[in-house]
Amino acid sequence: MRNCTLIGDSLTDIEAARTAGVHVVGYANRAWKVDAFSAADAVVTSMEDIAAAMSL
Repeated sequence: MRNCTLIGDSLTDIEAARTAGVHVVGYANRAWKVDAFSAADAVVTSMEDIAAAMSL
């Protein structure tokens, strides 16, 4: 599952991805989540960032 990336907007999503051993991008749709998602591989604050990355 190394080719899998989970995009999540909750701490549970981040924890689940870590448990499953997959990459995780935290979607911080609230300001406090930016710091809270420190266990994610990356944190974004806009869905536009995710769409741009997926179009590469």
